[in-house]
Amino acid sequence: MKHVLVLPLFQMESGHHRTADALIEAFHKQDPDIQCEKVDFLSYANTSLEKFTSNLYLKWITKWPSAYSWMYSSFFQRNKTFLHSLYETLFLEKMEQLLQEQQPDVIVCTHSFSSFLVDKLKGYGVTKAPVINIYTDFFVNGVWGKQHVNMHIVPTAAMKQKLIYEGADPQSVKISGILTNDAYKRRKPMKKDSKLHVLVSGGSLGLGDSLQSIVSKSSNHVEYKILCGHNMELFDHVQTMKNPNITGMSYITEPEQMNHLYNWADALITKPGGITVGEAIKKMLPIFVHSVLPGQEEKNMRYLEGEGLVFRLDPNRPVEHQVQTVMNDESTQFFMKKSRYEFLRNIDVSSCKELASLLTEAYLQENQNEQLQFIDDLFSKLYKSL
Repeated sequence: MKHVLVLPLFQMESGHHRTADALIEAFHKQDPDIQCEKVDFLSYANTSLEKFTSNLYLKWITKWPSAYSWMYSSFFQRNKTFLHSLYETLFLEKMEQLLQEQQPDVIVCTHSFSSFLVDKLKGYGVTKAPVINIYTDFFVNGVWGKQHVNMHIVPTAAMKQKLIYEGADPQSVKISGILTNDAYKRRKPMKKDSKLHVLVSGGSLGLGDSLQSIVSKSSNHVEYKILCGHNMELFDHVQTMKNPNITGMSYITEPEQMNHLYNWADALITKPGGITVGEAIKKMLPIFVHSVLPGQEEKNMRYLEGEGLVFRLDPNRPVEHQVQTVMNDESTQFFMKKSRYEFLRNIDVSSCKELASLLTEAYLQENQNEQLQFIDDLFSKLYKSL
């Protein structure tokens, strides 16, 4: 039985986990005999450290965003830093332990830190398993391992060119867009009333303080569904508003339910997180950005805005008026739709099903010589038993 090890980093819900789960689901549907295991590496290394780091990250990006932005640019965007050396010193032995325990046939990294460590260990000869990087943002940070990686699954043509420039074999880099669950197929608009239907998402943690600016002057011409994530305070607040045009929804786990919401929506208001934006592009939804977290989302926003894939909302102007203006402007709509088509046109691997098939064919097929050796051994044992 072949064994695929998938490595995100934190326990908290993130794009790294959603992509990992989607790929594992595709492997299971394709071949139930392929064993897939997802390991949150930081929890494996130290559960207390994972909780501390997750809490620190959440406080940092909300209370000291400029400091986090500086730190991210200083340490994550450079190929050689003190942070890299410290991370190797603290965690390389733990990653070696994990690989020795798991003995994977293929290693899939959906987070840069996991990739960094696995790449080091493969260079040291600790593992010979093929290593696959799956990037869940619209850029390549300086932490990702590259030297001993067998395949790079990237969202954009620009990222492919960057990796090739840095020495990657062009054949090893595949463009996938942001890999999302295969439930998100081309949008089928639902029959509905004359209102504009707007889906509002703030990620798994909800919108925080952004809600008021988004729906403070809602009209009867727009209906909102607010994805509150794990933010129950926000969910309760939406419920107490008792506005028939505003519906709060708690955390959604099923891709099919989320796909239904995308089909209901005419537009999406969100943050520039890789997975949610990737899903919306695949569904061909107009995307409006209400806020940008420091670090990864700032980098994503530069790309998305530059390519015309999103429209940045002005926090000082009524959100609903901005959305309606853009949605009623045929030339703006044409430009945004063209940008989405251009983005999707470059894709080599369009689904997790395709990627699972590609990886199986490349790395998980039983070796013919091994099969012949098995048959020889079997007949030898039969002959000796006669």
